[in-house]
Amino acid sequence: MDILDQPETTSTAATASDGNRIVAYLIDAIVSGTLYYIPYVGFVLVLVYFLTRDALPFLDGQSIGKKVMKLRAVTEDGAPLTNNWGASIMRNIVLIIPFFPLIELVVLLTNPKKQRLGDQWAKTKVVSVA
Repeated sequence: MDILDQPETTSTAATASDGNRIVAYLIDAIVSGTLYYIPYVGFVLVLVYFLTRDALPFLDGQSIGKKVMKLRAVTEDGAPLTNNWGASIMRNIVLIIPFFPLIELVVLLTNPKKQRLGDQWAKTKVVSVA
């Protein structure tokens, strides 16, 4: 593999602010809420979007909320999560457990590394992008 074939990394990007991450999450929650009302498949679409939103290739590996807030979830070494389905599901699966998003919020706000539990388990972080 030569240098042109390697994935773009954002290892030098700054860690995303708590406020921007919270707003991005709320945007994604609104997107999910609108998907829920699609007859017959809404619930499945919400689940699929919420679990895989950081790996979706047509969004360049950013959820809609992260794209709006200019954020990106990346691996610890800075590689984007585009098509990295396992890491995306691992970091987001805890958010579908009732009340667990509140625990994740407390962890995010109190953890000096600015990683919620899902990020720690998936070995990911959220960074600002230009």
